[in-house]
Amino acid sequence: MAYNSKAIANEFLKIGGANGVKLTPMKLQKLVYYAHAWCLAIKKSPLINERIEAWKFGPVVPSLYHAFKAVGAGAIDSPATELTFLGKEIRCFEPSLDNCDSAPEDVEFARQLLGSVWKRYGKYTALQLSEATHQPGTPWHQVRMKYGDVLNVDIPDDTIREYFEGIVAKRRANI
Repeated sequence: MAYNSKAIANEFLKIGGANGVKLTPMKLQKLVYYAHAWCLAIKKSPLINERIEAWKFGPVVPSLYHAFKAVGAGAIDSPATELTFLGKEIRCFEPSLDNCDSAPEDVEFARQLLGSVWKRYGKYTALQLSEATHQPGTPWHQVRMKYGDVLNVDIPDDTIREYFEGIVAKRRANI
């Protein structure tokens, strides 16, 4: 069920647009991270098929950084694209949940998950989301404490899953 991160990012851009919200690259990074994290905790499987790294301002999917770095801290005004090779022809397309090879029930779960993540985190600014990822004990914080400012250090999916499973367990205990 793991998707290209650009497909997930493009879905968040659609959700943001439908809600009158333009996303910055940092906010988009954090939304994709939280969606991936909750998928790991709920389904025990990744949402995206790419690694997440511990950068200065929180968790980052490198391919998303490169896709949107040209806008800096500004609003993203167009979706991420991918190149595909068909024989001698190169085509550009916009990855989305609509053009992936997943089962319909997986796509439906992903859409529901993204909607839930948007409802929970969409109201926060990029900086607020970044600060939340920096809290003591978070996966980003664990990796930064272990490796310091070393670049390109992955945040293991197991670390993310265990942390977010802990949040689920605490919530269930308080019900």
